[in-house]
Amino acid sequence: MMTNFRDAILSGTKAAAKLHREFHHADAVKALGGGVDVFGATINLGAVLIFRPLEGLLGACIPGQNPGVMISTQRALRIQRFTGAHELGHVVMRHELKIDGEEILARAPSQGGYDLQEIEADAFAAEFLMPKWVFQAHARRQGWNKESMEDPCVVYQMALRIGASYDATCRALNRHSIIDGSTREKLLRVERKRIKKSLLGDVAVENWHRDVWLLTERDEGTVIEGQPEDCFVLRLRERSSAGYVWNFKSLQEAGFAILRDTRDIPSPETAIGGVVSRLLTLRRDEPDLGELSVEQRRPWLKTGAPLSKFQLKYDLLGKEIGMPRAVRRQLTAA
Repeated sequence: MMTNFRDAILSGTKAAAKLHREFHHADAVKALGGGVDVFGATINLGAVLIFRPLEGLLGACIPGQNPGVMISTQRALRIQRFTGAHELGHVVMRHELKIDGEEILARAPSQGGYDLQEIEADAFAAEFLMPKWVFQAHARRQGWNKESMEDPCVVYQMALRIGASYDATCRALNRHSIIDGSTREKLLRVERKRIKKSLLGDVAVENWHRDVWLLTERDEGTVIEGQPEDCFVLRLRERSSAGYVWNFKSLQEAGFAILRDTRDIPSPETAIGGVVSRLLTLRRDEPDLGELSVEQRRPWLKTGAPLSKFQLKYDLLGKEIGMPRAVRRQLTAA
């Protein structure tokens, strides 16, 4: 039985780690990238999950033999994910009826001073969505190290890939002792608009709420989950001096608008093998689920294997509404 907030934090953290092992979440992230599948885990535990407009609330958990979880549709996907993880904590630890509002976003479990079941659910959510191994998996894939986490642009890209907010990612990196408290505060002071502008350069956008993904060959074969209006900067190595170029026609056919297409040509002193960086900025404004696939080949050779390919799957449907997409996929497969 919990007697203090330290016991509650330990209990919630252990419960999250146990669920990761049961559902092999680490294997899934290592294989496909992305974040921990919080909604899939909720459904696999037998809970009824639904998304509805909740005025003034983020979520609720109704206990029982078949517990129910309700999450608001009035917030972005990353907030839905954190709310879902918090409510999942209530389910896993068999808490009483819980109705949660904005307060779950502002508090930290280590502060204590509130209901022990809420502290337990907060600790569960933090560890479930942002365990240390999820940062390590993405760092290995991207070639990032501990020093990289001092760069706000890198931390922002990490946050996008794990499906968490920038602020929550900074705090989790500090919680796992990947960065110190001073670095955390320095990162939190960086304006998100400044990070996005540095990625987009001279590309103008109507608003700065949209996210900006930087995608490279290291993202090959992964799945990214974002919002319908997100922007993407593809940075791919190109052997244009040997006649090989990337063909982006398939992206336009898939509904992506190309906002900028440039090449970053190194100086003769630093050029290696005639390789340049092809930089493509694109976006699509409609929700979509599909695969991004482009090839690098000599334009005059229409057949044969390309020099290289870049592929990844994307889910740009945005926030969940009504029946969870995980349930719809199960029904489609049945």
